[in-house]
Amino acid sequence: MKLFNNRFKLLYGSLFLIINASCQKNEIPTSSTPETPSPAKIFIVKPNSKFQTITGFGGANRMWGTQSLKPSEATKAFGLDENQLGLSLFRVRVSSKKEEWPIIVEAVKEANKNNVKVLASPWSPPANLKNNKSDIRGHLLPENYKAFKDYLNEFIVYMNSNGAKIDVISIQNEPDWKPNYESCDWTSDEMINFLNAPGTVKGAKLSAPESLNFNQTFTNSILQNPNASSQIDIVSGHIYGGGLAKFPLAEEQKKEIWMTEFLLNLDTGNSGAAKWNTYSEAAKWAESVKMLVSVHDAMKNNWNAYIWWYLQRYYSFIGDGEEGTVNGEILKRGYAFSHFSKFIRPGFVRIDLEEPSNNFLKISAYQKDNKTIIVAINPEGFTIKNIQLKGLNVKSATTHLSTETSTLKKEIKSINDNIITLDIPPTSVVTLVIEN
Repeated sequence: MKLFNNRFKLLYGSLFLIINASCQKNEIPTSSTPETPSPAKIFIVKPNSKFQTITGFGGANRMWGTQSLKPSEATKAFGLDENQLGLSLFRVRVSSKKEEWPIIVEAVKEANKNNVKVLASPWSPPANLKNNKSDIRGHLLPENYKAFKDYLNEFIVYMNSNGAKIDVISIQNEPDWKPNYESCDWTSDEMINFLNAPGTVKGAKLSAPESLNFNQTFTNSILQNPNASSQIDIVSGHIYGGGLAKFPLAEEQKKEIWMTEFLLNLDTGNSGAAKWNTYSEAAKWAESVKMLVSVHDAMKNNWNAYIWWYLQRYYSFIGDGEEGTVNGEILKRGYAFSHFSKFIRPGFVRIDLEEPSNNFLKISAYQKDNKTIIVAINPEGFTIKNIQLKGLNVKSATTHLSTETSTLKKEIKSINDNIITLDIPPTSVVTLVIEN
């Protein structure tokens, strides 16, 4: 037994030496091929090449019922401090019933306090002015065109008399959409005739036509009528099912171009659809990036403003207490939108940005005074490396990065010979603030 134990110890010791030697051998550094640096993707900012002036980015009040934006929520939506979104536009409804007008007064006043411009849109004229005497569908009777203008003027005066300023008023929400809820059907000829009829909408800028998918045939018909076009300050529309394109005639006539409604909610509003809270954060974030791409596309088409649908909703910027959200709490999608709204303020001008070929980024640049803002969206599933920004005299540069797992992560960038270099992670957005 003792001999066996000695042999076992000898064998065990030999194996230990062999294994130990093998481990030490593997720890010896070996030569390896270094990673090849990605070739630089050079973007050249051209501040002397200017496009549209930005009016702002915003969201809508709840349109029906008695729930409206509260002061604490308005501060989060419109403020510019940390954990605030910096929205600069606010959309409300012109109710077809005067007794409902007081519901929105306080919310509009909160917007006014924050120097936020307010757009008011009617879903229907008063039922007694329409051919079907209903808030749903039907047409505004031609003999009541002036009466409806008077109604809009009365709304503006009422709001102003209560300290709630309306900056822009629309003729009709989605005149070319035929739903089974509050609405009114208009043809482009009817809208032209309305604009050319006696009476004038006063006290606010006038916006039209707010079509469902920014229908250029509908819009251009109005613009091609000189008298009707002269009544309109802002060409407006929505982008459901399309409509994201340049508007040459509107630009030629120096009309502002506003996108006044769009929403994405993973189709949770459809009957029988899965609930919002059943979706992964990855799915929600991917849709938020899709939203940001639509903002980018609007800006690249020389549009002046972008207004999202309800700013307070479970799928939106501030939670409403439904689908697992906390009422009044800023949501991830709100912070994503603030990459535009908080940094690109009213009065900034979009400037040119020369892009390299085979560019996957959605990138745009804006400037005011001595500040340049660049927003870059990477919708792809891979990191875009070695981006180099040139063309500016740079004093300082700071990035704010959001991904699925981080929100507005701030980093001061080093500058080498007026060149800013950065990598942009997959499915992300970064806002670059440059002091010139």
